[in-house]
Amino acid sequence: MHGATAPLTGQKTKPVPTRLFAALGLLALLGAAVWIGWIGFIASDDSLYFYGAERWLTAPPFAGDNHWTTRFPLLWSFAAMLLVFGKGFAAFAATALLWYAVLIAVVGLFVQRLAGDRAGWIAALLVGTMPVIVGNATTVSVDLIEAALLVGGGWLLGQAGCGPGAWRGGFLAGLCFGTAIVCRETALLSMLAFGPLFLIGRPVSRQVMIAAGVGLVTILGGEALFQFWQTGVPLRRYDIAFHHDSHIDRAANMEGNFLLHPAIDPLLVLLINDDFGLIFWVAALAVGAGGASFWRGAKADPLIVLTAMAAADFLLVAVLVNKLVLNPRYFTLPAIVAVVIAALWLARCGPRLRWMVVGAIVASNLMLMSVGNAHPRWAMESLIAACRSHPGEHVSGDPVSVRRARLSMRFLHLANARYAPAPAGGLLVVPADQAPAGTVLARYPSPPTRLGSLLRATGLEPHVPQPIRHRMFAPNPTMLLVRTSPER
Repeated sequence: MHGATAPLTGQKTKPVPTRLFAALGLLALLGAAVWIGWIGFIASDDSLYFYGAERWLTAPPFAGDNHWTTRFPLLWSFAAMLLVFGKGFAAFAATALLWYAVLIAVVGLFVQRLAGDRAGWIAALLVGTMPVIVGNATTVSVDLIEAALLVGGGWLLGQAGCGPGAWRGGFLAGLCFGTAIVCRETALLSMLAFGPLFLIGRPVSRQVMIAAGVGLVTILGGEALFQFWQTGVPLRRYDIAFHHDSHIDRAANMEGNFLLHPAIDPLLVLLINDDFGLIFWVAALAVGAGGASFWRGAKADPLIVLTAMAAADFLLVAVLVNKLVLNPRYFTLPAIVAVVIAALWLARCGPRLRWMVVGAIVASNLMLMSVGNAHPRWAMESLIAACRSHPGEHVSGDPVSVRRARLSMRFLHLANARYAPAPAGGLLVVPADQAPAGTVLARYPSPPTRLGSLLRATGLEPHVPQPIRHRMFAPNPTMLLVRTSPER
């Protein structure tokens, strides 16, 4: 290792062939990450975004009728993809991949401006393979557009400077921040960092902060006027936002998290979670090796702003644990700042250490995604398969799966799913361990995880320890299509 405490400095521009090879290598690894982490349509928030985007195409303007359909920037981009690709899952994937590419580009270019090409390529690779990012890159989600707007806004604000035209950068940053809030109100949490920054007047002047406030108010005020025009209630989106999640099951905190005590649980989410892998550990190592050097120098102001925003986001999500579940996606901005710190440090390290650490991060990211369940809605998928194979009969399934299947059924021009219980002699899709008396017409065994598929294809399945075999090769219950007994 060398240069661990050197100030942020740019590097010489790489020649075109080197840049080309770097770009091709990056695209190959990002493609592998998306393939391994692909989940696709999950019949959850993405369904609601579809209905909102569709309304903008069929009956505009649409003020939104729930928490998700008021996220207009995402809906408009989704609507554009529906126009291009038609009403189908290709438009879902295109929308998700669009914002995935935008976020990677913003983070990579941001770090490239801080410390040169090498650091920028590393940052793009690390953020593009991070599971919490890839997980949102396979279907329509607000997380990536929100993160891109926050990073872009922090970048613009930090580099605005103090000259006569500095207000323009601040105003543009404010537009980004306002748009991020319209995407999701939790974006406001990171902006509470601006209070202390305004008071101390560094690293951004108060005049620039005021310009940013004007930009923010321009967006939020415009949205309020739109709501008033459409509904007569200017703050309607906030009323919806504050009351939409009263039903959240706080047991969701335990999903994918290792928790011990509320005082340290938010930190454990960062350090021990398959959505982040090693990135926070490497960022901590980078800070230990480089100290405060990452936040020094003429180019460091944007990073200071983003770090303050990430710290505010982390602390407020931790404090608001009774309002927000400890979902890793709420820590996306801290994770991106961790990527930036790690990339800056790794760009200074010697080649052997650099690529060993980068390889470990990327390999662990791919491994963590490869053991994830790529079919979390297997009951729904099985129900749809049964409906397709028996289009002339009603197929009964659990009410949640039937509701989730509606959009897929619509795209397939089917309407033969109904709520269980099935009538006597009817068709029923049910987990194998809950099957009633009747004739089994089809079995739908759960697909294995990506790693499970590889192990099975290479003949290594018998060598997998029994305690993890089921999780690896059958992460979901086997579903059955049963024709129930004529008399029950």
